[in-house]
Amino acid sequence: MGPQLPNAGRRRRSATVRCARVSLVATGLSAVVACHPDAPVASVRRPASLQRVSGSGQSAQPGTELARPLIARVVDGDGHPVAGADVRWRAMAGQVTPPTSTSDGNGDARAAWRVGSTPGVQRVMAEVDGADAIEFVAFVDPAALPERLPLRAIPLATYDGSGQAVHPDFLAAPFGGLDDRSRLAITPYPWGNAVMENPSLFAGSEPDGWSVPAGVTNPIVRPDGGYLSDPDLVWDPDARELRLYYRHVAEENRILLVTSRDGVTFSGARLVVRAPSHQIVSPTVVRRSATEWMMWSVNSGPVGCSASSTTVELRRSTDGVQWSAPTTVSLSQPGVFAWHLEVQWIDALGEYWAVFNGKVRGSCTTQALYIATSTDGMTWRTFPSPVLRSGVIPELDDIVYRATFAYEPERDLVALWHSGAQYRNGGYEWRAAYERRRRSDLFETVARAEPAFIARRPRAELDNATAP
Repeated sequence: MGPQLPNAGRRRRSATVRCARVSLVATGLSAVVACHPDAPVASVRRPASLQRVSGSGQSAQPGTELARPLIARVVDGDGHPVAGADVRWRAMAGQVTPPTSTSDGNGDARAAWRVGSTPGVQRVMAEVDGADAIEFVAFVDPAALPERLPLRAIPLATYDGSGQAVHPDFLAAPFGGLDDRSRLAITPYPWGNAVMENPSLFAGSEPDGWSVPAGVTNPIVRPDGGYLSDPDLVWDPDARELRLYYRHVAEENRILLVTSRDGVTFSGARLVVRAPSHQIVSPTVVRRSATEWMMWSVNSGPVGCSASSTTVELRRSTDGVQWSAPTTVSLSQPGVFAWHLEVQWIDALGEYWAVFNGKVRGSCTTQALYIATSTDGMTWRTFPSPVLRSGVIPELDDIVYRATFAYEPERDLVALWHSGAQYRNGGYEWRAAYERRRRSDLFETVARAEPAFIARRPRAELDNATAP
């Protein structure tokens, strides 16, 4: 935009203003040009960095165009978007069109990528004058449908070195303040050792894998007596901070909160909810707006794992810190009771989804994962069949536990990160796993009627001392 002049004399000086308005945004340069001693100066924003917005990490068959465009955002040194900058696309394999695209008012430049014919990882570089180039990757696989990725265990470099973990919680990027990689909170759990069950943080994506973010030292928190479990991540765009809720189990159940502005340094723990053990298990938090926060959790009464039944409760908050008393919601799955759950608001569909593993009377060695939907978070619709049963892959042969998920409305896909265990060497070995399905396939599967659920006898029973 040109300089703004006072109303007085604006018509008389318009020619001078036009002369002074020299735009070099497309070249990424900033200039001051004056055609009259009294002419205002004009300056434009200079690109300082490129950011990946979306399009990286897609899967595709050889020679096909990716379902989603590549989007790169140009920002200046203050993080403001730069419009009119020319972003050049350079394909290491395949073809990108157009080869150069101009950033819009949000600073976003777009391009379509038709991948090459060679299977494996392929790359495209995005470049703009004045900033470092960024990379987009695609995973080319002739054997698999681009939309579906089969269930497979994922490696994690846990701080204890075991790679064993439980309680995944996924948070999709971008965050508007951190880097553009999604986050995964999870707790190590080697052979059921609760001492190691401390919330840890990873960054990455489903195809790329997960690594500890630069500057982060896991675990994020450690207990002062008792043990920790059940991490849940939330991004607060108003405060521009990452929130990590988690449970501390000692003489009571306490839900604690730590926050971070940079994703590296976290605040001290703050107590937000407390209840007698084990009456607030697996908290899951949804932020609908700056003043509307919701927390669901499981109440298993004083006996926890060996409880004959459980209920799901909902608390509300205007700031995510001070919470209301709980209200019992209507979520009932025939044959089992909710044990650990994850709830998300699916904005594109106007409904909440919950995934939860189902415990049977007297045991929490769970063997199936279910899904439910709701328009208000109080009354839930469940389905006859599970999303996943134990035994589908060796790593989840005996137990299917807490899961997390992400819905991608552009391609109508659901990604799921699972946790569970197989019984080996006299104990349970805990692992995380990943899959991606079409939404239609997922809900067709769970809608099919099946015989009444009959749990297999667990090879070893979990109790309150060893249950994650």
